[in-house]
Amino acid sequence: MIRKHDPFTLALESLRARAEQGTFTPGGPVVIIEEARRLNLSATPVREALGWLCGFGLIERAALGGFLAPRLDAALVRDRFAFRLLCLTTSLKGGYLASRPVLRSGGLQRTCRTLSDHMFRAVRTTGNAALVDAYDRVNSPLLQMAQAERRVFEDFDHEAAALVGLFKRSSGTDLVDALTAYHHRRMDAAPSLILEAEAGRDVRPPDS
Repeated sequence: MIRKHDPFTLALESLRARAEQGTFTPGGPVVIIEEARRLNLSATPVREALGWLCGFGLIERAALGGFLAPRLDAALVRDRFAFRLLCLTTSLKGGYLASRPVLRSGGLQRTCRTLSDHMFRAVRTTGNAALVDAYDRVNSPLLQMAQAERRVFEDFDHEAAALVGLFKRSSGTDLVDALTAYHHRRMDAAPSLILEAEAGRDVRPPDS
């Protein structure tokens, strides 16, 4: 069992959050020494955490050594939204029950508060570890799009609230249809989402 303050865990949680928030510049280096200094850790757990994040598509290994933040690509973003939708529809058609308790994992709260919570819950309640792992790996890079989605879609909050309402009262075709429309909308807007994500990095205040 990993201890709460294990250096690898601290590095992994911090670096994953920064990657999901779009902190790193696509195509730019993620410097191990700088991240280790920021976290007050040695280089070893930071290097190990970055290697682990490569498996989630959040970080890439550089050809000449070291690590890079992946470049955003419209086709890949579309594919990720499509695969996330497949994970969700597979889970829902398999008999998702809205009344089941939320299982704790990572940042998932005991009570679902956001659309992201409800989607992750739908997958986790299947009890299919392989499906949960596949969903987590495809969803993690898509979290970088969250702020871009908010800027591209003026009805972002209303759309999310409507879907949360469906999760709370439905597990039938209405929810599947709504999730399908939600994801296809983002697949169609992938180029615009990438442009907004890049623009957001340009205006993000520097880290303290």
